[in-house]
Amino acid sequence: MNRFVLSIIMLFFYGVAMASDHYINIVSPDGNSMVDPDSPVAVSGTGKGLFEGNVVIRFEDLDGKLLVQEPTTMHRQDIAAAGEWQTSISLPRPVPESVRLIAFSPSPKDGEAAVTSAPVMLVTSGDTGPALEDTLWKLSEYLSESGELQPVIPDTVIDAQFAAGKVSGSAGCNRYFGGYTSGPKNQLLFDGGMGATQMACVQPVAIQERRYLGLLSGVNSREIRGEQLLLLDKQGELVLKYRAETPLALENTSWQATGINNGRGGVVSSATTQRVIAMFAAGKVSGSAGCNNYSASYEISDSLITIGPVMTSRRQCAEPEGIMAQEQEFLQALAAVTQYRLTADRLELRGSNGSLQVTFSSPAVLR
Repeated sequence: MNRFVLSIIMLFFYGVAMASDHYINIVSPDGNSMVDPDSPVAVSGTGKGLFEGNVVIRFEDLDGKLLVQEPTTMHRQDIAAAGEWQTSISLPRPVPESVRLIAFSPSPKDGEAAVTSAPVMLVTSGDTGPALEDTLWKLSEYLSESGELQPVIPDTVIDAQFAAGKVSGSAGCNRYFGGYTSGPKNQLLFDGGMGATQMACVQPVAIQERRYLGLLSGVNSREIRGEQLLLLDKQGELVLKYRAETPLALENTSWQATGINNGRGGVVSSATTQRVIAMFAAGKVSGSAGCNNYSASYEISDSLITIGPVMTSRRQCAEPEGIMAQEQEFLQALAAVTQYRLTADRLELRGSNGSLQVTFSSPAVLR
């Protein structure tokens, strides 16, 4: 045989042998499998010739944008031997309907290029469940002092709403607010020193409120399963369980005031605030200003609202104390409204500079 041809053949087989010394394969899941975005995806495979035995699992969308990646280690007898690896990884939301799964070794051998598996295409059910942010989460159960999950006290509402690193809601009596941080592996940490209003609460509700805020400060991770949000502590124990609430509509909902701008730079609340009612329907807003009934026309364009001149009845109410002053503050605040914002079960009316004028809540979720 021609020596040149023999050399070519030897180089070919040598190259194949060298190629087979470095590889990563994904064994499971199979290509085009359906994966559940609400559950961690179990991923396993094999590899050989990986110098440090490190394997990184990567999910990306079809445009190559990274969704999430997790490291794992291959189990083997020695560096040169083939081995197996496995891990589980949770897909972050929002989840595209199709994803690409890739495994690679960042350091197969000193000075050599990374070894990468063939991509595996997977199908998800899409992000059909609610997202952590911009969803009203209403607490259904919490971990009691005895270590058992117990339901929220009847006729009290505890909820949470997440947006842009801020969390706020009702703790059952008082409103609370603070910051939070999301991290890999569904990590969720709340900033220390959660703020809250200082209203007096009946004893059972006050005890429940303190327990809730204490549990919130110890949260370490979260899971979304269907319509439920589960918050877990550092030991992985479930401490708070919420369910997603359906947002209310501006129109044909009875709104009860929870805060009124007093004209001195602050939105305040008192025992008489909830006497103020608003109902928006067919271009007319009407209700009780606390003592007198009122009505006005309104027009909506996207998030902008124009409220016409307000007409009221002419009664004078001596009780409860301060009701007439509050009524005037409400009517002045209403006249300054130019935009509105719905946050699940709450309505915010704001002025042209974004200043908060009146806040409302649905009677079904009043504190």
